[in-house]
Amino acid sequence: MDPELRERLSTLARKANRRRMRGWWNQYGSILADTYRDYIALEAMAGEFRTFQAHLVPGLLQTSDYVRAVTVDSRQWQTADEIESFGQFRLARQERLAGDSTLHLWAGLSEAVLLQQVGGPQVMQAQLENLLTSSEHPHLTIQVLPFSRGAHASMYGPYVVLGFPEEAALDVVLVDNPTGSIWLERETEVARYQDLFDAAHTSALSPMESRAIIRRRAKEHRT
Repeated sequence: MDPELRERLSTLARKANRRRMRGWWNQYGSILADTYRDYIALEAMAGEFRTFQAHLVPGLLQTSDYVRAVTVDSRQWQTADEIESFGQFRLARQERLAGDSTLHLWAGLSEAVLLQQVGGPQVMQAQLENLLTSSEHPHLTIQVLPFSRGAHASMYGPYVVLGFPEEAALDVVLVDNPTGSIWLERETEVARYQDLFDAAHTSALSPMESRAIIRRRAKEHRT
């Protein structure tokens, strides 16, 4: 690895570690895996989020009932106290989006996200209506990639690309899977996911068209 690149990554890791040690999320340490706590530490430093989700609403945009349904069905947390604690953590994590004007979130969603019956019709209706409300945030962009666009490279799974305000900072990628999460920091790997997101963004509906399909799907859950 290039020495300059290694130094930039090391600096970012040190900052994330300091934030991790004193971050608000430490009170939830008993229910969070180390990789996830590392992610939250980096998330607290990031100025830009680019995420594509194939099946679930992004965590930063989930309602409390949706969070609970996902938490219960994930089977990662077994007791009622663990489920409740993770729900509280997920909602506390959303506070930055509500109050930080420097944060930019760009969420790409497969149309499947709008149809998956997480928690049942009422939960989904409320969740989609929450997406509509969230889409009015000046620093939040939501785009839906409809089924009609066919196969695409991002359909294999969810990922998040984090960007940082420091001039020399590099983007990093988090890829989720059923057994945990994987960090990607190599320039070639990060560039691949940047290209994936750009392709999904280009193929997706515009923000206005996306709001229209979200509104339509919300009405369908109501019936």
